[in-house]
Amino acid sequence: MTAEKPLLVVLGATGNQGGSVISHFLSQSPSPYKLRGVTRNPSSPNSIRLVSRGVEMVAGEFDDPSSLDAAFQGATAIFSVTDFWQSFKNPALREIASASGQKISILSRDNEAQQNRNIIDAAAKVDTLERFVYSSLPNTSKLSGGKYSHVYHFDGKAIAEEYGRSTHPKLWEKTNVLYVGYYLENYFDAAGGIFRPKLSKDKSTLILSVAAPLATSPLPMYSSIDDTGLLVDALLQASPGHKIIGAKQWLDLQGFTKVLGQVLGKNVESIEESPSFESLGDPDLIEDLTDMMGWCVEFGFDGGKVDNSVLQQSDLGVPVLLQSVEDWCRKQDWEKWLEVVE
Repeated sequence: MTAEKPLLVVLGATGNQGGSVISHFLSQSPSPYKLRGVTRNPSSPNSIRLVSRGVEMVAGEFDDPSSLDAAFQGATAIFSVTDFWQSFKNPALREIASASGQKISILSRDNEAQQNRNIIDAAAKVDTLERFVYSSLPNTSKLSGGKYSHVYHFDGKAIAEEYGRSTHPKLWEKTNVLYVGYYLENYFDAAGGIFRPKLSKDKSTLILSVAAPLATSPLPMYSSIDDTGLLVDALLQASPGHKIIGAKQWLDLQGFTKVLGQVLGKNVESIEESPSFESLGDPDLIEDLTDMMGWCVEFGFDGGKVDNSVLQQSDLGVPVLLQSVEDWCRKQDWEKWLEVVE
């Protein structure tokens, strides 16, 4: 009789990070794990597609601890990820913010922190659990001494990470923490698009309009879709007690533009111009992203200039072979996204 496979439970199974983990293990033949995906809606088209590929999909609400208890039953390993922006865009939470006079960003941070506490509490009860992988980010407010106190989409994860370490030390003996790097996918949304280079009128030159020091501050370039599964696999194999920053390569915005220029066969030009988030319209979003950029320049994306507990993936002792930034760039449809300067 064949031994039953260990069970890997993946939160956010239809999202970028969780979906990357599911896809990675489905790509292995055979997968070393039985896979259970946790999602708010197991009847969604994405969930049904995963079921057709052999993934057990179950309902789980991060605000409902009892649903997490059920979803984690029998788990050998759990990958945990939450989404600040889901709370930030939630109409019901925005109504609460408006009625109470509170900032939506603070409510979203606190909501994400509580969701993560619920996940951690539920994971701590699982007696079959051997490894917990927690997707987190640094506590920018704490590490900066309050200077950068508005990077709410980082801090909610960090607050709960600190809770887990202090409240559930036995669970943390089984835990590895993943700081995901700067999403390359950000180049294709409204906020990240502010740093996207443009094409000259004759389309011969990529023009980056970002001033130093932001333009010259290294960022951990990372694909949430391509890289998360590989890194979680490595963290499941590695001994516990690690906290790593995921990155294909550390590149500043000028360096990324040079790589893209090489891929596209374009010249590259940098203009010393301070980017503005004002076009995004939402003052809470603008405040968050402005502080984030200041944080990255002064303390590093991962806080590595002041926090020596964050390791590089090469320190894991397990091989991690991520595709290069250049390879990622070659796969994208840049013609669709690069604006031509008139």
